[in-house]
Amino acid sequence: MGFFDRFWAGKSPPAADTEQRKEPTVQNLGQGSGGFGEVFGMPSATGVPVNETTAMQVGAVYACVQLLAGIVSTLPLQFFQKTPSGRKPIDHDFWYLFNESATNEYTASAMWEYGMQSRLLDGDFVAWIMRDRRGNPVGIQPLNPRATTVQRMLDQGGWRCYTFWLPTGQVHSVHEDDIIHVPGLGYNGLRSLSPVRHYANQTIGLALGQQQFSERQFGQGTGASYLISTAGKLNEDQKRDIRAEVEARAHGLANVGRPMVLSGADWKLDRLQISPVDMQLLEGRAFSVVEIARIYGVPPHMIGATDKATSWGTGLEAMTQGFVKFTLKRHLMAIQQEANRKLFVKPGVYCEFGLDTLLEGDSAAQAAYFSKALGGPGSQGWMTINEVRHIKNLPPDPDGGEIVKAGSGNGNQKPSDPAQG
Repeated sequence: MGFFDRFWAGKSPPAADTEQRKEPTVQNLGQGSGGFGEVFGMPSATGVPVNETTAMQVGAVYACVQLLAGIVSTLPLQFFQKTPSGRKPIDHDFWYLFNESATNEYTASAMWEYGMQSRLLDGDFVAWIMRDRRGNPVGIQPLNPRATTVQRMLDQGGWRCYTFWLPTGQVHSVHEDDIIHVPGLGYNGLRSLSPVRHYANQTIGLALGQQQFSERQFGQGTGASYLISTAGKLNEDQKRDIRAEVEARAHGLANVGRPMVLSGADWKLDRLQISPVDMQLLEGRAFSVVEIARIYGVPPHMIGATDKATSWGTGLEAMTQGFVKFTLKRHLMAIQQEANRKLFVKPGVYCEFGLDTLLEGDSAAQAAYFSKALGGPGSQGWMTINEVRHIKNLPPDPDGGEIVKAGSGNGNQKPSDPAQG
């Protein structure tokens, strides 16, 4: 059903009431797909609850989400018109919404970051296309997937109704044509599965468990335990008092290195300590970083894990190029396809993210590339000087609009007069 079909068909979205969306409460924990997991997080084998909030407390998860969301927010969304010979860039009215200001509250960069964070943690990137009375988009409002429900209207042709809560407390129900919905893995036509709750639950739970264990060990004085023994027999009250006294004087970072004194010749204090290496704590935390990076398709060196690889050289450059090709493009293609089918009714107009600045190499590599593109020695030119100058944000050259063919020399150089030679 198209945008104008809703006016002529006489069928509108259902009224936005509490029956369309139930916020998780103690009374309805057993209803819907959320349950206890939606409120408290999915339990992991370590016993630590894992949800979208606790997952961001893991440094590797935060780094991956920040990297992917940040890259998308910096890429320009370009608009093109198909032509018989290919395509041409155009100045479209939507450019400002997707590159400068999505709404009065969200810049375009903030909108992209919020949407990508939702897709990477919740599984779905959902945004409301705010339209004027003529149906023209005037704003792109990112939505919280956990405050949005999707219902298929089977009695009205099967179209999908989106009901969502705004930060202002308002509730809206809109047609699917007014929603940009970029799903992730496990999409069933309505919602996707959360990567945090369903795919990376145990890995993130292990990282959280290791992190909390380390915090407790440092909080108790570098992980030391004590065995206090005496030849005499102690009752329960005496044991409790001695234990409390030792904990007060030995535990905590403020007591690290301070000596303990026991009065009496028959008292003996033995310090029991298991090193982090013996418990494989350090190796386990390093493995969690690599495992989380693998789940999100991010090379470990891009989130700071460079202990097993050099930070310089062509090896990491090739890994970065692979990240753009095999990870980032998958997210960009999903966004482009959804935006094109929801925004453009006129055939031949479409949008696409510009990757030129992201894929460009260092100055030496760029110089070699542009030299060949302009028809340098041994190369067939395929770019003009003005096209190169446009990429580098330079004004056009009056004589820079020709492509140099192989064997023709400099196409912009005027032949000399033989009479002057």
